[in-house]
Amino acid sequence: MKAVWIAFWAGLGLLPLGAGAESPKEAVPDPVTLLQQLSTAAQQVSYSGIFVFQHDGSMEASRVVHSYDHGQELSRIDTLNGPPREILRSNDEMRCYFPDVRSIRLQRAEGRHFFPALIVPPLQAYADNYELFVTGQDRVAGHDCQIIALRPRDALRFAHEVCADLPSRLLLREVTLGPHGEPIQMSVFTEVTIGTHPDPAQFKPAYSGTDSWRQDTVPALGADPDHSGWVASNAPPGFHKVVEVRRTLPGGSGAVTHLVYSDGLASVSVFIEPASGTTRADRAESLPNALSYYSARRDEHQITVVGEVPLSAVTQIGQSVINLRSPHP
Repeated sequence: MKAVWIAFWAGLGLLPLGAGAESPKEAVPDPVTLLQQLSTAAQQVSYSGIFVFQHDGSMEASRVVHSYDHGQELSRIDTLNGPPREILRSNDEMRCYFPDVRSIRLQRAEGRHFFPALIVPPLQAYADNYELFVTGQDRVAGHDCQIIALRPRDALRFAHEVCADLPSRLLLREVTLGPHGEPIQMSVFTEVTIGTHPDPAQFKPAYSGTDSWRQDTVPALGADPDHSGWVASNAPPGFHKVVEVRRTLPGGSGAVTHLVYSDGLASVSVFIEPASGTTRADRAESLPNALSYYSARRDEHQITVVGEVPLSAVTQIGQSVINLRSPHP
């Protein structure tokens, strides 16, 4: 069952190597201003290219096209290996096409960060939870870029390094670093063109005859942040709930509540489902692909937590999951 959760968690997005040579760290004079530049560039710079996501000895390649014109943001992501998938986004509306199973998922883009748009408001949260340093310059996909290190202020999240294009500030590379500073996963452009407006036709579906495909609508996070009652009452500082939906998963025993907590860079998924079978011992383990896993039974529910954070963080979140509407929290 663990493999089902991990595959499902990873399939929610395109997660989201080698940084440049180390050099003395230079404190960033105004971290929030710098983060604002990175966030604005990802939204308002038009670009196209190919990026790869490397983790656990594997590589996933995708082609991305992004346009921003008169306040209208359009993007398209096509996977280049593995099962085909096409993601079309218009501002916050997102359509995911899965031609192998002839289905379309409709959802809002809230809480889902796709490279290179990894830095999103509220920006102060990054400065609160990470120290920022400029550590030098490098060259990525033929573009000079500035290396910016984000070092966690606690042991409940990993360090990150990004390389931002000079002068557009578009993110060209993001590296997640393990507890000993080793790279454990990376997103990086292998080729990119910046500043050219793509043809609007590129933002239309590549597939025809989709009227007969199954359509699934993922509900948006409701106005009441606790509408299901399920919360992580002791999430690490800076982690806030950004998504809450109910789903039915293959092989599941019923509807599953899915919560996503994020500090802006790292994301943690919490799954709550009706418990079945005999009670199993609590499990917590670090996985080789930068993920940590925690599973425990609480009364009549199975709690599963998977995230790109240290094991202590998923354990802390998992042990604090309660239902505020339950008479026996």
